[in-house]
Amino acid sequence: MARNIFNFLKSSSKRHCELEQFQTFLNLDPHRMLHPSQTRWLSLTAVVNRILEQWEALKLYFTDTYLSQRLVSSEHIYNALNDPFMKLYYQFLEWALPKFTRFNQYFQTQGVVITDLHEMIVVLYKDILLCFLKRNYVMQTNLVNINPMNGQYQLVDNELYLGSKVMLNKDNDNIICNNIRRKEFFEKCRQFLQTASLELKKRYNMEDPILMQLSALKQKNALSLEFRQNTPSLINLMKFLPCIVDINDSKVQQIDDQWRKLPISATLIPEDIEFEVQIDIFWWKIMNHSSEFTELCDFVLAVLSLPHANADCERIFSSINGLKTKIRSKLITHTVSGVLHTKQCITSGRESNQNCTNFEPTSDMLSRMTSKSLYIKTNEEKETETSDDTTQETIELVIC
Repeated sequence: MARNIFNFLKSSSKRHCELEQFQTFLNLDPHRMLHPSQTRWLSLTAVVNRILEQWEALKLYFTDTYLSQRLVSSEHIYNALNDPFMKLYYQFLEWALPKFTRFNQYFQTQGVVITDLHEMIVVLYKDILLCFLKRNYVMQTNLVNINPMNGQYQLVDNELYLGSKVMLNKDNDNIICNNIRRKEFFEKCRQFLQTASLELKKRYNMEDPILMQLSALKQKNALSLEFRQNTPSLINLMKFLPCIVDINDSKVQQIDDQWRKLPISATLIPEDIEFEVQIDIFWWKIMNHSSEFTELCDFVLAVLSLPHANADCERIFSSINGLKTKIRSKLITHTVSGVLHTKQCITSGRESNQNCTNFEPTSDMLSRMTSKSLYIKTNEEKETETSDDTTQETIELVIC
């Protein structure tokens, strides 16, 4: 229905103007309909919200269009908008889709949020399970052992939680009178939640030995003496990260000693460090503040460099597509890399109100701008120079 509405309106300014008249009549904002993309599925939340916002205006518009023009395309939309179960489905999606949208948006940030990954996935997983499974089963069973398809612990239709709007409208007269479609609605919503649970479980190990322990590195936990009662040592985390620190290395003991000593020295840490919001900046400031925790901070910063999403890589690919177009297809990798680094440098200078027109390079940048770094010779040029030198030596030998 969302796609049909968009396709019906997108190519006609006259239809947009007619719809705007109904929006004005109902005191609604004259917003246009959004396109439900198949690839950018996070946009579906905005599509659903927009249709629900303009539901009454769309209903009046397509009623008028269908009665006056009798088009097949408008008939399908007219029947859908006047179907109470269709609106119930949209109200369910309005509640369900933002759960996944907010989760994805949070982990598309450029900040370090890997320490929150395990906790947020567990919360999301339990939140979905509690909508259609019995509470005792969800809360008292290990998450790895929970089966979302287990019929023994399924809630009955009337006990399903499908959002506040669905709960308010599911017992309306025009819904109750059609018991078959009402039962079908509950079953489809249950299948949606079950599938979401299964896909979450498939994609993430609820007992991941590394991500479960990363919450210990948060600012509040790192400086807490009470937290040390449950996590007095980082040895369990270090043994799962041999690429960062070898478990047989002498640094392991230094890291562990500094971890145990940190909350004791918390009173000596300035407030601007203690209340730092960004976790990587927090550990970097501790390392610069005191040399006593150098090994611990190096280890933690290495752990925080683990990627939590591929959004940054996708942003780089998008930037490359904008740089290396069909017209500029012969750009070499070194040039593209230089432009990307320049863009990142200027972007980081926005805090000081710098842009590409007033950016001032530092003395270190200027010292690196030599002919050797600016004009790097390609392999073909080097081979040509080598062959020319060989030819010159041969000529000189013959002359001698």
